[in-house]
Amino acid sequence: MVETFILNTDPLDSRELFEQLLEQVDNTRKEKILKLRTFTKQKQSLGAGLLIKKYVGDIHSLNKNGKPKNNDTEFNISHSGKYVVLTKGGTEPVGVDIELMQRGNKHIAPRFFTLDECVQIDRSYDPDKTFTQIWTLKEAFLKCIGSGVGKDLKRFTIHIDDEKIRIDNRINRNFYYFKEYDVSGYKLSVCSEDNRFSETLEDVTDEIFKLEETK
Repeated sequence: MVETFILNTDPLDSRELFEQLLEQVDNTRKEKILKLRTFTKQKQSLGAGLLIKKYVGDIHSLNKNGKPKNNDTEFNISHSGKYVVLTKGGTEPVGVDIELMQRGNKHIAPRFFTLDECVQIDRSYDPDKTFTQIWTLKEAFLKCIGSGVGKDLKRFTIHIDDEKIRIDNRINRNFYYFKEYDVSGYKLSVCSEDNRFSETLEDVTDEIFKLEETK
């Protein structure tokens, strides 16, 4: 089963809570957080650390694509704006991407997308929304296969037909599945070779902060 958890980092605007939870993550994560230049990025990194701690545990090895894993638990992290997302599966690699929807990105599509994807955007009733949707699907796929984010973007094509998603994959011969979740103002996409996705996106904001505050 591929499960996805989402955390709203807004409560970390409280410096008292931020400092308290900073002590709950390992020293490597703590040092990484403190080196980040903006408080938004610090909150995102702390949120990622808290999600990994609760739902993955200690990271012991790398998977076949060079991504961190915990024994037989594959996972992936993404963040944008106020949200941090963690997707975990079993033995099959997973990829996740969340992006805040913004206006005015349609014009850069030809730099990153295939011709077919650009046509889908041009024909969409909401080109900016479709741009962000395709972007998250592509990034989730690249993260799933372990390719660098932003690389190989034109070596495969995402097709969205009546809300059904399929991929024309020229990178490898594996078969991949996608799942999208509704987040107001954002697009969130998950990719895996395992088609057993959780039907619901689990918001663990209250659970994470309540658990940590009561320790």
